[in-house]
Amino acid sequence: MKPTLLALLTAALLASCAPKEETTTTTDTGAVSTETNEPGVDNAIAEGEGSSDNAADPGVDSTTTNADDATMGEEIDMAVGDGLEGTVTDFDGTAKTFTLNENDANYAVTIDDATVFEGGATTADEFFGTDRADASIAVEGEIDEAASTLKANKITLN
Repeated sequence: MKPTLLALLTAALLASCAPKEETTTTTDTGAVSTETNEPGVDNAIAEGEGSSDNAADPGVDSTTTNADDATMGEEIDMAVGDGLEGTVTDFDGTAKTFTLNENDANYAVTIDDATVFEGGATTADEFFGTDRADASIAVEGEIDEAASTLKANKITLN
């Protein structure tokens, strides 16, 4: 047997014997799914697998599966840190201010004349003309984690 072929066969055999971790999950409907995770490989935590409500990583539940009106492009922008989704708190229609609560973290949202409004309200007057406390919204813009602020470029009322 040629040494090159022997080396290739040995490498393939060793790779197939690498330790793997299998997880089996049964859903309420009885469906069973099995995942294989390799040690030392970054196996991302999927939505609903303990990742929700993680204040240390507020982007983990901004996905396309959360039944909001955001487009795929908007979801991608939010997933890379250009926005957040959550609920409105501390709403003040007169001052045109509110706080966004996303994963138990709060961000003071600021707007300006260039802020775009979409969804259930398409203007600042429409958005701030009705009490939006506890409303579900998506806000795209510049996040300042240190100051817990979000300068809104676009607000989508779901």
